[in-house]
Amino acid sequence: MVTIKEIADRAGVSRGTVDRVLNNRGKVNPEKEERVRRIAQELGYKPNVAGKGLAARKKHLKLGFICVDDEFAPFFTDVLKGAEKQAEELKQYGVEVLFFITRIEELMGEECLERIVSENAMDGWVINGVLSEYFTRAMKSCGREPVPVIFYNMDEPGADRMAYVGCDYEKSGRLAAGVAALMTDGKARVGVVSVDDGTISSFKARMEGFHMEISERYPEMSVVSQQVMTREKDQFDFFVAVQGMVERHPEINILYLVNPGDYSICQAIRKASTGRDIKIISNDLVEKQRQMVKDGVIAATICQEPEKQGALPLELLFNYLALGMEPTKEYYFTELSIRISQNV
Repeated sequence: MVTIKEIADRAGVSRGTVDRVLNNRGKVNPEKEERVRRIAQELGYKPNVAGKGLAARKKHLKLGFICVDDEFAPFFTDVLKGAEKQAEELKQYGVEVLFFITRIEELMGEECLERIVSENAMDGWVINGVLSEYFTRAMKSCGREPVPVIFYNMDEPGADRMAYVGCDYEKSGRLAAGVAALMTDGKARVGVVSVDDGTISSFKARMEGFHMEISERYPEMSVVSQQVMTREKDQFDFFVAVQGMVERHPEINILYLVNPGDYSICQAIRKASTGRDIKIISNDLVEKQRQMVKDGVIAATICQEPEKQGALPLELLFNYLALGMEPTKEYYFTELSIRISQNV
């Protein structure tokens, strides 16, 4: 258990200063305050459960968590698991977390968000950053006063939010390029596939990172073709287009599957690449995909701690609303890890 003395020693301040910062008792030099809060966060400091729990229970906090439940976005199942586990822990402090779970297309319509916001007054919200603009308009339309908001999974720079918890997508793209280089001795000929229209921020940032890494480190690597799912294509047409891309480019030896949807695209790729040694690099690790990694259909996948993306935003909101502890930073990037058949 981390003590105030440990924080004080690390920060080079007195225990009284640490106590004032963590309990919001009196003024402290801003530089010292920032240092104390950062070190407390790094060490995993937890406030006294008995005293802080009593104070928190008196506030009867209500937090809202908006999440997707969609067969084409299975990643969010694990995000929700993390959030639900954290919500159970917060119950001991009298915190109620309400979950609003619906399909992607419904959330992207303002009517759905307006209904959620108008019917539920919350002390704080956790939302996917892609909903930022819609959520802000819904709050204003319903006459709700602004409350603290934490983004998860997708960020919207410049939006009115306290912090972002999620993937560093540029770094994820760089990592994918590194994996491709290892698999091909730095001579990858890459086909890019994504079950989105190529305009969402996660895709763009990943591809920026991928191209930058190639440019800086791997002069013999290149992206030879890209296929995204435009609005004119349904799933069948998209699969046909991906198969056509693979067949037209026999030089492709790496397929970078950026946003894979429900992962059934992997079967279409496998069918088109019969007799060729094409390695698929994907993102995330959901249940349907796990067996594909074990069987070698997917050579490697890059994970981004989905459960942490669900849990940490609720913890940050609780710390702020119940304990007066502001987030120590703006970006809480989750750890990236590589999974192959031997470690799934």
